[in-house]
Amino acid sequence: MFRTRQRKVGRAVVTGAASGIGRATAVELARRGADVVLVDVDGAGARAAAADARRHGVDAVAHVVDVADGRAIEAFASEVLAGGPVDLLVNNAGVCVVAPFVATTSADWEWVLGVNLRGAIALTRALLPSMLERRSGHVAFVASLAGLVGAPAMVAYATTKFGVVGFAEALRVELATSGVGVTTVCPGYVRTGLHASTRYGNDRFARFLDAPPRWYGMTPERVATELLDAASRGGGVVALGPEKLGWWLKRLAPEAAFHVARWVGGRVGVDAASTAGAPPRAPRPGRAAAAPPPH
Repeated sequence: MFRTRQRKVGRAVVTGAASGIGRATAVELARRGADVVLVDVDGAGARAAAADARRHGVDAVAHVVDVADGRAIEAFASEVLAGGPVDLLVNNAGVCVVAPFVATTSADWEWVLGVNLRGAIALTRALLPSMLERRSGHVAFVASLAGLVGAPAMVAYATTKFGVVGFAEALRVELATSGVGVTTVCPGYVRTGLHASTRYGNDRFARFLDAPPRWYGMTPERVATELLDAASRGGGVVALGPEKLGWWLKRLAPEAAFHVARWVGGRVGVDAASTAGAPPRAPRPGRAAAAPPPH
């Protein structure tokens, strides 16, 4: 079985498990000997990922759940707990809006807040009490470097990821003596399918994500491995990718980090000058549950 600092993981729940980091995490957990419950709005993708996980000789089952739906979360949690304890929860499901703040609609805000932040809070709230009763378990979050360093034209996305990082940090302190651990990973650009369902207000940035340089970005498998390794040693916040230099700079010299972020935003066309007057745009279809865009 996979072991965290608290105990062996016999059963794990992974959201956004149909693709990207979620799928890689579910399969890696299975490889390490844990049974996995895969959650996603993409039922076909989740079932395919569960089939991959079962190849490692564990039990893996897919559930179609919209994490932004509070009632669906409660029903799912009750069903899962009826089947036995959950030792590890991986809150990974995520969506993204790339647009200037003034062009980000109320619907955009509801979408990204519902999936990225409220969904993670709701599922943690539903499953955590059973962990506390057993004084054993672990909660992990896939956030983003956009949750550590502000990024232009990604205000809505960054707001949710800063929220996830803050929620996880406060929760980790609160649970320090409870026997339940909390880990957060904050990757930079990861080569997943998130960009395909991102709502864009910036064609230049969309084109960049559609065909980034071949050398740029991490694989979902690397993020999954880093996440589970961090959880196994009881780690708190783990920043991944070369973009983490921006976080280090922010901690050492905040004003210098601001100017660097401003310069980078201009180079990739996501600063206010590049996105001013962006017309309303139709969202790309679908909802991916994967990794953060570059920032």
